[in-house]
Order: sequence, then structure tokens, then C-alpha cells
Amino acid sequence: MTINEIFEEEFSGGRDFSFAWRIFLDRFYASTKEQRSDLIRTAPECLDDPRHLSYCAAGIHKLCREYSLDLPEWVSDKSLILDEPYFPGASTDLLKLVCLVESPPEFKMRNIFTTDNVLTRT
Repeated sequence: MTINEIFEEEFSGGRDFSFAWRIFLDRFYASTKEQRSDLIRTAPECLDDPRHLSYCAAGIHKLCREYSLDLPEWVSDKSLILDEPYFPGASTDLLKLVCLVESPPEFKMRNIFTTDNVLTRT
């Protein structure tokens, strides 16, 4: 299974990006190293919001670093750097400030600002 297949499956069930991303993370964490590499090797082509594709690239970049995986070529595409800052889920100025400080470098480099536990599943 690939990240694109996960997103397509979740979207067909009426779920949104945030839900589908969490399902991807659950599957990633439950996979072997080889399965993880297969899961992320191609971009999720079904995403129509560039912010979501950039978010996926940032998350996968961080996962590759943390799990010693080869970085898929698509993740390094310069077009995945957003022109405008994106603060997913940050509804107040105070939370945006926290995100500016905490955001992992893989997200910051793409102009995405989130909390430092962005990839945590509990």
C-alpha cells in the first residue's frame, strides 16, 4: 500500500485530510522498514490542496530522518515550499507564536508551522 492509496481510501469514505494523515501515520508506525519505504516512495497524487501535499512532504521528510529511511525524490521538490506561511490548526495568535518556535525544521523549510509533536500518535 502507498500513501496515495491510503488517502484515496479515506477520502472515498468521506474523511478529510487530517483524518487520512492520522491513518497514514498509524500504518507507517505499524510497518516494517521495507514497508515504510514502499508506503512513501511516491507522492500522494490525489491531494488537490498544495498545502496538504507540502505538509505530507514535510512529515515524510521528518519520518525519514527519524527512521533512517532514504528520502523519496518527490519530497525534495522545490514546488512544495509554500509561498505563504501555513499554520494548520492554529486558530489564535498565541498558538501561531508557539508554532513558530516549536515547528520542526522539515516543516519550517516548507513555510509550515506546527507544534513539535506533529507526528505523535497516542
